[in-house]
Amino acid sequence: MSFMLLSGRGRADLAAEVTGETSPQLVHRLFAASVLIKGVDGVLETIGGILFMFVSPKALSSLVISFTAHELSEDPDDWLATSLRHAVHNLSSDTKLFVSVYLVAHGLIKVFLVAGLLRKKLWAYPAALWFLGIFILYQLYRFSHTHSLGLLALSAFDVFVASLVWLEYRSQKQPPYFAR
Repeated sequence: MSFMLLSGRGRADLAAEVTGETSPQLVHRLFAASVLIKGVDGVLETIGGILFMFVSPKALSSLVISFTAHELSEDPDDWLATSLRHAVHNLSSDTKLFVSVYLVAHGLIKVFLVAGLLRKKLWAYPAALWFLGIFILYQLYRFSHTHSLGLLALSAFDVFVASLVWLEYRSQKQPPYFAR
């Protein structure tokens, strides 16, 4: 009883934890939270892509230098800081345009799909699964070249989100329990 009061969880949640079963409410809450994270990420990507398009290379270089100065003063060989400075220094206008368009398009797709998912539009579930699958495959392809643990973690999160989208889709297609 005291555990339930402290944790705010009831017997159903504890039973689900012990038996490995998940309640539909828990799956829905995880689905909603992960989709909201994707939506916020999509908005930030879109804004970042638009800003990146209009920021001059000189201003971008100054920004990267100011962000990396402290780290490089402590460790002049810091891989991330030196890589960022090198990338900004060698940034062509074509690359800048590609990155801007990619971020805006990727962000808008996420926002569009998140809006459909949160409104429980049935078309949004397979579309989200399709796009998540493409993004996961691309991220794993990039991982094979970069060995970035960040890409691997992002891919794992996307697999988790895709599984929640699938479970939510199945629950949306089923008639309510009382109608059976």
